[in-house]
Amino acid sequence: MRVKRKDLEIFLTGLEGIPEPKLHLEQYPTPARVAANMLWNAGVDHDDIYEKNVLDLGCGTGTLAIGAAYLGARKAIGIDIDFETIQIAKKNSEELDLNEKCDWICINVEDCKMKDIDTVIMNPPFGMRKESVSRDRNFIEIALTLTDTIYTIIPYADKTREFFKEHFKELGAKIDLITQMDFEIKKQFEFHKKELHKTFVDLYRIIKL
Repeated sequence: MRVKRKDLEIFLTGLEGIPEPKLHLEQYPTPARVAANMLWNAGVDHDDIYEKNVLDLGCGTGTLAIGAAYLGARKAIGIDIDFETIQIAKKNSEELDLNEKCDWICINVEDCKMKDIDTVIMNPPFGMRKESVSRDRNFIEIALTLTDTIYTIIPYADKTREFFKEHFKELGAKIDLITQMDFEIKKQFEFHKKELHKTFVDLYRIIKL
């Protein structure tokens, strides 16, 4: 299927989101533009989606997995610990006639033991709160046990880039691509002061050596 990046973004914009995000799970939705850029990098620039088995760890309401199905994934699988978001993801895929291509599983990411996964694409919890420090790193380490090719976004910082470059080397992997993107977070929790907060994230393509 031939599709333009803007069409992909518009398609993703129509998906239902999380009505009441849970702070302890750091449920910050992936903006449609960011998701479209991630999927475009994976599916068009690197051919890591079409006719591939694609897994989204911490899928939320299914944006990345559904986007992968839209781009021709053989199977798009979303895993999340939150049953409510899994139900919304299923509803989203059903309404778009993509449910046959999508599987939704409500389990802890740490319990995922899936086989035959070609690509993981995910927006993991950023680990910005004290009780969730290193959660993003944990997601990536789990992904490396499931596949050889991972796309993930990480909050931007020079020291973070350097840390992950060395960390992945220790895990037998390397960062093949780093693309910086702006990431907009809408006000959704009481402690948020701004209606819209803009920050930067890095998109990593991680390859197991």
